[in-house]
Amino acid sequence: MSDNTYEIQDQLKAAYALNMCTVSVSQIVDYNDEYILEQEYEAILNNLNLEQMPKDEALLNILVKLLNVITFFRIDKVKRAQIEKKYQRRIKNAIWSAVPNIGVIVAGDPVTVGLSLATQVGIGYMNYRREKADALADKEDSEVELRITAMEQFNALRRELFTTAWRLADEYNFPDKYRLTERQITQYNEILMDPDEIRKYERLSAVKDNFEAYLPFWYFMGHSAKYIAEDKDNGLDSNARDYYISQAKENFEKYESLNSFNILREDELTASFALEYVDLLLLEENPDQEKIIRLIETAVKMAGNANDILELCAVSYLKVGQTDNAEKLLRILVNENYNTATNAKLLSRIYVSEYLKGTNPLAKTQYGILASRVTPAWLFPMPDNRADDLMLQDKELQDKYISEQRFALQKEYGDVINQFIEKNIVMFNKIIPIPVRDANDEYFTNSETAIKRRRQDVYDALESDRGNEYRQQIKESGYRFRYIELINEMLNALDELRVFRDNSDKESMIQLIKTNLSDSSGELKEIQEKLNRNDAFSIIDYEKIQKSLSFQRLTKEFFDVLKDKILQSIGSIETLDDLDDVELDIVQFCRKHDLEERNPNPKGKIAQSVHDKESDYISQDILGEDERDESFSKVAFEKMLVAVRDAADGIVEDGSKMNLLIRGDKEFELYFKNVKLRGDAFKTKTLAILDDHSFANSDLFITCDGVVPVKRSKVEGLKAFSKIEYQGKSLNLGWPEEYSNRAVNLGNLYSLLEKLGNIRKNSKA
Repeated sequence: MSDNTYEIQDQLKAAYALNMCTVSVSQIVDYNDEYILEQEYEAILNNLNLEQMPKDEALLNILVKLLNVITFFRIDKVKRAQIEKKYQRRIKNAIWSAVPNIGVIVAGDPVTVGLSLATQVGIGYMNYRREKADALADKEDSEVELRITAMEQFNALRRELFTTAWRLADEYNFPDKYRLTERQITQYNEILMDPDEIRKYERLSAVKDNFEAYLPFWYFMGHSAKYIAEDKDNGLDSNARDYYISQAKENFEKYESLNSFNILREDELTASFALEYVDLLLLEENPDQEKIIRLIETAVKMAGNANDILELCAVSYLKVGQTDNAEKLLRILVNENYNTATNAKLLSRIYVSEYLKGTNPLAKTQYGILASRVTPAWLFPMPDNRADDLMLQDKELQDKYISEQRFALQKEYGDVINQFIEKNIVMFNKIIPIPVRDANDEYFTNSETAIKRRRQDVYDALESDRGNEYRQQIKESGYRFRYIELINEMLNALDELRVFRDNSDKESMIQLIKTNLSDSSGELKEIQEKLNRNDAFSIIDYEKIQKSLSFQRLTKEFFDVLKDKILQSIGSIETLDDLDDVELDIVQFCRKHDLEERNPNPKGKIAQSVHDKESDYISQDILGEDERDESFSKVAFEKMLVAVRDAADGIVEDGSKMNLLIRGDKEFELYFKNVKLRGDAFKTKTLAILDDHSFANSDLFITCDGVVPVKRSKVEGLKAFSKIEYQGKSLNLGWPEEYSNRAVNLGNLYSLLEKLGNIRKNSKA
């Protein structure tokens, strides 16, 4: 027994360090998982707070041993992969050795060849069996050696852990109840996996005396109690919820008291504790502001570079009016390109408030820098000047912002729904078996080329000697039922979006698909009967399937109505909180279904697509170029250019915010140089450009085929003249795309576009 005397705090710190090592050993032994190994290795090497660690040789020894064992298992994985690779190579060689000599096959009379071939096959097969058995035995021997070595490593690790526990208990003289056993840790891990939160909390309460010196336990106790109190579906009354809130606070207080000897430099668990405790304290009638700010500071310190937690810290700072601290974190997050849309919104709102209040003389400059680095449409609008009535001005800015965000969200939903349709078209077209191998997704699209290619491949297969075999594949595919399965999966996916899930017309929309399926059932039944006769199914029947039961045939009406309902639903939203909820839906939907989100942080005037193989800022096919368009007459083009010049004076109303750059002018050529557009096709077809100098940076290209919006630093598709409608305050370019700008006379612009459309139409007549 040591003669040294230690404070209870030192005893707890030593016991906690020991328990952390015990948990590490338990996880390595129980899981032997690569992710856990890397996590433990990183925690020891880079995340231990050496200032807080008890300076004891026994702890140093167990930590070094842990590093050695983790390294062993990382090497062990490489060795096992090498053993498997060597085994597969020997089996492959054994198969080739079993193949008869080619000289026997091509020489001699049939009888001699038959006898010799039989002999060689027999000998080869026996050699193959023998070699396979030898290779398997060698593989098993090698794996046994690795298992024995692993057992020795585990034993040495446990032995070192026991030695460490003995020495620390002797040195610090802490009660044995502070020390965790592997059995207790295993039970604790099992409890945390319990899906019943109330039962989980009761089970944790039953074993809490064993975890006096293990910090994470008290976080999970508090977290579980907080979850129960906030769960609206568990049927508890208000008194029960108040009880669990008090329990959560009590457990978080215990965590805070033990956190003084946390031996980790960064700890996301401690950051989570602090933020969850802040949420509870803010519910109090007179919350302790100093304590709340101290907890948020703890969360920031322990979060390290965990951006998701830093974002929550910024929001917590905003809740308690610590705008300066929130601003610092938001700038970090924007610079790290983390959730840029949301964080840029918050940061811009701070800059605008600071400008209106006059508390930050650089607010407008900082806002301008932010606007040059992110999509301007995400930003809260900055006014040109401060008004006398700041409250009214702020309200007007907020109303304007909500209106712009509604439009942006409508546009985003439209883009995502179109992507979703294209993805489902590909999956739908994959259901009918095809007679070719390794076809990519492009093969299954509904482009004219892809449809022709699929038809030709099916025709060739049906007319070939193996036509009946291919017919049998189609018959056995159960394509009709798989179509229905896919549509159900599609509808279930759309249920993730509240604009569909909670829509009052949801059932009537689904009925549109049901009606189309019902209408097609008779014809499909006839086709299936032909497949049942095997030789009666022809290319004509295949084409009927493609038309009668195509994805578009079944779902076009549904998606048309859905788009209108989404437009209406988002258009009726009046608060930013509700808009954020709807936006979160679409972000999660994109990530879950592998759809493209809005560019999180485009740079430059026009964003460059990461999928553009030629690295063009705007590719030629944005204009919808095809072979017929190449015959478009130069005479008609010149007529259109004259029409633009004639109308030019009446298009722009505010020259400080908008310029009309016309083909042939010096400014027109300079524009293309500045934005570095590559490829002459786009420039060649452009008549004029409405160049927007405001924060919105919403340019409009007027071409001989229609208009191309370059909006929010993103190039949109070509909008044909015939699709454009004048709506007074905006031009409808096709749902949900609109063009509006106060610096432009939209009536005169529409008259010009209408005239250009007529010139183009007459030139093709």
